[in-house]
Amino acid sequence: MNSVGITINELLRLPVLKDAKVISGAKGLNRMVRYIDIMEVPDIKGWLREGELLLTTAYAIRHDTKLLSNLVQHLAQADAAALAIKRERYLQDLPEEMLQISNEFNLPIIELPTGIPYIDITNAVMELLIDKQTYLLRRSEELYKKLTTLVLENSGIQTVADNVSGLLKSPIWLLDRKGNTIVSAPQRNSNPPFTDIRCWEITVDKQIVGKLYIERDNLDDLDMVCVEQARLVFALELMRRKTAIDTEKKLRGSFIEELLTGLPLTKQEVMNKGRKLGLNPDTSWRIMVLENETEMEEDHAFFQKIEIGLKQHFSLYFKKACMHIHLQANRIVLLCSLQTKGGTAEKWKELFTPILTEFKEIRIGVGTEAALWEVQNSFIQARKAILLGSSLDLTQHLFTYEEMEVFSLLLDAADYVNMDEVVAKNIGKLCQYDKENDTDLVKTLFYYLTTDGSLVETANLLYIHRNSVKYRMDKIEKVANIKIASFREKFVYYLSIFHYLFKKSH
Repeated sequence: MNSVGITINELLRLPVLKDAKVISGAKGLNRMVRYIDIMEVPDIKGWLREGELLLTTAYAIRHDTKLLSNLVQHLAQADAAALAIKRERYLQDLPEEMLQISNEFNLPIIELPTGIPYIDITNAVMELLIDKQTYLLRRSEELYKKLTTLVLENSGIQTVADNVSGLLKSPIWLLDRKGNTIVSAPQRNSNPPFTDIRCWEITVDKQIVGKLYIERDNLDDLDMVCVEQARLVFALELMRRKTAIDTEKKLRGSFIEELLTGLPLTKQEVMNKGRKLGLNPDTSWRIMVLENETEMEEDHAFFQKIEIGLKQHFSLYFKKACMHIHLQANRIVLLCSLQTKGGTAEKWKELFTPILTEFKEIRIGVGTEAALWEVQNSFIQARKAILLGSSLDLTQHLFTYEEMEVFSLLLDAADYVNMDEVVAKNIGKLCQYDKENDTDLVKTLFYYLTTDGSLVETANLLYIHRNSVKYRMDKIEKVANIKIASFREKFVYYLSIFHYLFKKSH
């Protein structure tokens, strides 16, 4: 905010200036005087200030009309208040060009009364400025006490806004960083018109958290005092809100971590904490894990994309859905409640396609639905889906546990069955051939079985020509005597290759 000022009109009502005359620039009598200075040297261009009233006899430049005109030009460029001239001794007539520039920029040129010392004028002006400054400081303190009392008494941000609107006699709006209205006064004004309106930023911890809009073009010094106090109080209110949100977020994050790690909480404890922290225990919850190659902080581009974009996208796919985001080193955990049954593999892929398109290094695992107190199971499933899916198909980025469940069961069963013997018996020769000749016959057979014997789809997955797939299949039959004539044979080879590939990658 600029220094306190008084208008030229107010200045001319001072007794010491009652005989002063406005020679030109009369349309600028509402200009604000914030400083007063005396000039009796030729060049003061670098010393001029906004709101300055310059007193002079123009003695140093009296013989050069161009310098007189330039003086007015420089004052206008500096947005000074006015030029007050004692001309009875050295300037009988002012140059026409000087008066034209004065009128063009609405910069008043005032003829000072004869015989009035500069000191009388400067003392009177400074006294008026100091009186006004004292009044504004006192008023500023009153406004600060009034508005901060509303905050401390927890009167609510709407009450604060209503008071600010009343003090300014103008509608006001407080918007957040996204442009959403936090509060408006009067309340019926939901959105600012963005025409004939002024705006100020609200900052907390050196970060812009909102903007204050006021539907008034002209604001005097007292109005500006009110605006500054309003900005301060709104910042306090938003900081208090931010603290409350951050605290709840931290508590919720700790609770989610307890659920994921399986800490020994009773069902009743989970239900009670869940209700307090916005996790409804009466609905089913599903965990989705998004794993990155490196660790992330909350300012990571991927985390920001999830926090801002995916939440909105998620609500469009699933009505009455609820989603909480939890960060764990290199993974983001989404705790989702869909309210209704839903979420096929195709649906999840459609939902996450924009994310996977932009962040190609991400792997996503989706667990099954579970009660809030059993959500660790869904978390384990989501991570296992990524582990198994990535081993089976490096071209895919999203895996659901429903798709991987049978493989999970087979791996569990492998603890009790010697699967290495089964693998060696069925595809041992093929594995040995790949090692000795640096070929991909095992993977080719796996994709061939996965695509139900489609040469074209297998070629696409391997990024080779379909004729190359046919050649490899012929080679497989020749090297390992593998013939796929029945469903049983397909099943046996598929399971054998799965176990081999998984063990090889881990």
